Amino acid sequence: MPEPIAFDLPTLALSVGAGLLTFVSPCVLPLLPAYLGYITGLSLAELQDGRAATARGRVLSRSIAFVVGLAAVFTVFGASATALGRAFLHHQTLLLQVAGALIVLFGLHLTGLVRLPFLDAERRLGLSRAPSSLGGALLMGAAFGAGWTPCIGPFLTGLLALASQERTVGQGMALLFAYGLGLGSPFVLAALAFGPAMRAQAGLKAHLGAIKLASGALVMLMGVLVLTDRISLLSGWLTAAFGTGLAH
Repeated sequence: MPEPIAFDLPTLALSVGAGLLTFVSPCVLPLLPAYLGYITGLSLAELQDGRAATARGRVLSRSIAFVVGLAAVFTVFGASATALGRAFLHHQTLLLQVAGALIVLFGLHLTGLVRLPFLDAERRLGLSRAPSSLGGALLMGAAFGAGWTPCIGPFLTGLLALASQERTVGQGMALLFAYGLGLGSPFVLAALAFGPAMRAQAGLKAHLGAIKLASGALVMLMGVLVLTDRISLLSGWLTAAFGTGLAH
């Protein structure tokens, strides 16, 4: 019988948190109104005057389809990273060193100490109209996940390094699926509560500098742990923080 998949809940929580940090990054947060308009099929004015409340079913279903498409792309990334890690098991030390160095470099980019122009590139979707079906919203989410990869690279690379260390492909997939949920879920909440979401967006935009510094520091810490093959310490710290009963 196949060995049952054991999920490390603190690490999954870390993945969700990384997704949330990605959402409030300069790559995603400023474009929230435009994407909500694409997802829901409503104009900015219609969203502002509460029209979304009268079309709650459509807004909710399309937003969820968008998140599913987004998470599906990252899940494939997670499966690929774990499979690659298993395939190059004998060269794992070298892979970890390269991945750790890249993650540290990406973290420095987030803090602004090092500039990597290709990570600042915006990958806006060239859509002339909103998706006309749930399938269209699903594909839009998948396109968002694939197209924004350079911009969200600092977070994504760290999680892919974690996924490459998982024992099974299923664990790697779960890790990146959790990241996709963390990144995509705020879109659903914002679509259902547009007014409060825009007020929260304005407040967060005033603190983007501090968010970038904190995010960069966290990414660099993860990079150092990967580089020194101490990534297991991260799970240990999280388990201690959330309680030993969470990790199985």
